[in-house]
Amino acid sequence: MRLLQSLILGIPVVVAGSPVLVERAPTAPFGLFAYGEGIGGAPVFTTGDGAYIGTATHTDDSEAAQVEFITATDSSLLANPNVTAANEPTWSNLTFNVPDNTTSSHQVGFTNTTTDGKRSGFGFVFYGEFLLHKSVEGDLESMWYAVPSDQDGIWSLNWNSTDDDTEGKVLVTLKATPPSKEVDNENKA
Repeated sequence: MRLLQSLILGIPVVVAGSPVLVERAPTAPFGLFAYGEGIGGAPVFTTGDGAYIGTATHTDDSEAAQVEFITATDSSLLANPNVTAANEPTWSNLTFNVPDNTTSSHQVGFTNTTTDGKRSGFGFVFYGEFLLHKSVEGDLESMWYAVPSDQDGIWSLNWNSTDDDTEGKVLVTLKATPPSKEVDNENKA
């Protein structure tokens, strides 16, 4: 029995030292993709302020474009429109941010600064291809979720679902890995 306990207690040490858990930010510009129930790798896009997942061209907004990120030295993520997209939005060099737990709006967004009162634009870390956020207490968190919008195949990307009882919300993970094949997320919202 003691041998079994030793083996079980030793597992977290092995996992913690595993290269899978080594922090590795992408070194080249990258997109973020959401994965969850019924969402199979939908790209993150914006219209210049709020963060969404789905196909940007399915909106009627000329500012909507898939986001191409780069990591900054202060653990922030700088966002620019993907220049291969059909339209040319006017926004650029925006900072990706999450709301803190005192904010009534849970939508993830983009601003011109790394701090916006009740939002954090730094503390983003990658473990493998997964995007996490490091809280001010030092905890690594993945509290991403998606809420269906009024447009088919488009979700609002949100953070911290603990007090959000919106019907149809889907817990998601964000990865810097696109889906292995083109996925039609249009009819999943």
